[in-house]
Amino acid sequence: MSGGVNGVTLPPELQAARLLLAKERPYLASASWALQPVPKPGLGTLAVDMYWRIYYDPDILARWPVEVIEGVLYHEICHLLRNHAERMKDFHPRLSNIAVDAEINDDLVREGVKFPTPPLTPELIGQPENLLAEEYYAALERLEQQPSAGETQDQGHTLSASPDENKTGKSFQAKDGFPNSQDGDSKNSQSIQGGDGNGSDSLPSPGSGQCGSCATGQIAPWEDGPPSKESSAGLSQTEGELIRRDVAKQIREHANGQGSLPGHLVRWAEEKLNPKVDWRKKLAAVIRYAVADTNGATDYSYRRPSRRHSQVGKGDVIFPSMRCPLPSVAVVADTSASISENMLAQTLAEISGIFKSLGHREGIHVLAVDRTVQFCRLVFRPEQIQLTGGGGTDMRAGLDAAARLQPLPQLVIVITDGHTPWPEHPPKGMKVIVVLSGDGPVPNWANVIHSKSGDGS
Repeated sequence: MSGGVNGVTLPPELQAARLLLAKERPYLASASWALQPVPKPGLGTLAVDMYWRIYYDPDILARWPVEVIEGVLYHEICHLLRNHAERMKDFHPRLSNIAVDAEINDDLVREGVKFPTPPLTPELIGQPENLLAEEYYAALERLEQQPSAGETQDQGHTLSASPDENKTGKSFQAKDGFPNSQDGDSKNSQSIQGGDGNGSDSLPSPGSGQCGSCATGQIAPWEDGPPSKESSAGLSQTEGELIRRDVAKQIREHANGQGSLPGHLVRWAEEKLNPKVDWRKKLAAVIRYAVADTNGATDYSYRRPSRRHSQVGKGDVIFPSMRCPLPSVAVVADTSASISENMLAQTLAEISGIFKSLGHREGIHVLAVDRTVQFCRLVFRPEQIQLTGGGGTDMRAGLDAAARLQPLPQLVIVITDGHTPWPEHPPKGMKVIVVLSGDGPVPNWANVIHSKSGDGS
């Protein structure tokens, strides 16, 4: 084993932490050694980007116990293994980092992993454990959209909203929600601060909602650019995926041989090697996120006037009331000849699940589409749907028809096997989720949820 990588001599503290991680969790060794070291004097911490580069401040390493450095490595490797950079790249980076840290840290805290500062947990943001990062993100979005600028008590913690100039308009601060930090340098509080959304107003803080692009998919100001001759070395997306699969195989072999492994790693490895994703849960989370903006929006309306009134001269002044519009949703169901009867039955089941996910009674526009639109109706229960078709496939016709609906859907869910032409550009004013049951291509502007038709999952 060499003490240097790409001409960089690793500090002894970082070498010791890597060895300790490999000794205690040998199945993570390939991921640990794949990290490309980049010294960053003055950074004040360790951080990892989406190109598997680990940035470190040599001075801070001398102050941290080796167990803490090991904990940071483990936490950041979890970001890379769970592919948070790809999953969260289209979301607000600050809230994304909070959400993915909450997804990781409930598992690591149970293992007794040590952090340099108190870790951000689901409890701190008033959420249950064992949720997806997308679900935590949706909860944070809803919390930021609350009209009150005061404080809200939630599960024993205080979340206070204060004005900020970032995208979401507010920031959170959790008070008295953390235990003492391991190194004694932090107080019994942790700020979840806003900024420009990329952390330019503060240095990275691993495990505490400020990790960098390995967590958000968006390059932070303190990171180098994409790997090139002018930049530091890093791994490509394909190389990263190969490492994930190798780690998954190592976890499975370790579990079969010795049997002592954290449950979250075993579940992750099995999903990586034998994908059986609870995609319905993921779909529900993505739907909740997609409608969060609309659900949180308010506007004035005279359809139900406010109870307040005033006298101006001899006439009454009628004040409008505030209203919270419900999102308009459309489902485009592929009914072409490539869709089997079993797949059509599953489509009906998924539309029923979408009704439950949305939780309102405004109805959903359903469009049955092969090469043309065969059925288009506002429905209030699955029994009203007619999945007719059986010809060729062109989801462009379905999306074009959805774009002409009144009101315009804020969210369109396309259920298809993917063997269809797609619009070159995303539809204006509509977010698109594709529930993909086959191996056909999907445009990169759509949010894709992979399903398995007929698997009974």
